[in-house]
Amino acid sequence: MYQYIGLIAVLPGIVYFTFFINRFIKTILNYHTNMLIILVIGLVVSMLSLPAINTLELYGVIYYHLLVIMLILELLNIILKKFLIYRFIFTTGVLAIIITALVLGYGYYNIKHVIPTTYNLISKKISDLKIIEIADLHMSTSLSVLQLQEYCNEISKEKADIVVLTGDIFDENTPLDDMLNACKVLSTISNKQGIYYIYGNHDNGSHAFKDIAFTPEDIRKNLEFNGIEVLDDEIVTLENINIIGRKDASFWGTNPRLSTVELLAKIPDDKKDNYTILLDHQPLDLEENASLGIDLQLSGHTHGGQLFPMGIVQTLTSDTLVRGQRNIDDFTAITTTGMSGWRYPIKTGAPSEYVIIKVK
Repeated sequence: MYQYIGLIAVLPGIVYFTFFINRFIKTILNYHTNMLIILVIGLVVSMLSLPAINTLELYGVIYYHLLVIMLILELLNIILKKFLIYRFIFTTGVLAIIITALVLGYGYYNIKHVIPTTYNLISKKISDLKIIEIADLHMSTSLSVLQLQEYCNEISKEKADIVVLTGDIFDENTPLDDMLNACKVLSTISNKQGIYYIYGNHDNGSHAFKDIAFTPEDIRKNLEFNGIEVLDDEIVTLENINIIGRKDASFWGTNPRLSTVELLAKIPDDKKDNYTILLDHQPLDLEENASLGIDLQLSGHTHGGQLFPMGIVQTLTSDTLVRGQRNIDDFTAITTTGMSGWRYPIKTGAPSEYVIIKVK
């Protein structure tokens, strides 16, 4: 699928870059081109463009950013070409290269710079509850184990009641040693009532593009060895809190799992009125969960739209809660942008974050 999308995007890229270089040769180098030269330019451009068909690699990200920025500047050129300085720096490609470098440089800084985001909620069922949510670490994409330890030390200062890890903490590119060490590090986060983990579409093995260094069972084993409870269509009932951990729906939403109704039925009768938190890696079934009396749903998965403007497009074309908070009567859903991103260490669409939720 990704390669088909890449092919559709690369074809106009080949045409445009061929046109751009031909114009550069004629206007800046003042050299007359003929059909043979244009064909040679097109062949070279094609050779440089075809690797970008793989939209999941860094080369493709750089290619498409450059292409889009050049097309935007092309439109501006219609208005600004009367200014010699603009026409020159645009036609030479200098301006596009500088802007692309700045955008991608910002994306690299943004994915590496993790900030806390705080939500203040009100509930009639519970007060003075503090929750830490961590999602989409995609361990080793942008965070080392040492950096993770530094953030966990910072998070520990919050003295949370519970900590939830809402999926894609690891992925198919995480080395085995990093998975093992990250489990230990995450277990050091200070808490009063436990750390709870659910699988995402990457760390459950359903989205692997290559052989993964460990299995979902290995993840469970090492998390539980370090005192972190794994919930895979399972529930935990505490004194005044219910925690429902859903099995991930998989990237394509095809992974069989229990319904919210079936999971709610597992809650003992004397705990039905507890403050109920549902953990679902993907922000799904918000309306349904609100109607069933869930108090809080915590999700990740979207990365806030890792590359701009993906988040805006997804928000405009679907009902997905890409990032932030949504209230439906007494129900609240929160989707975190995650502490990292997938595949490449660039994130231009949203900040990297961990979430602090205070319920009063």
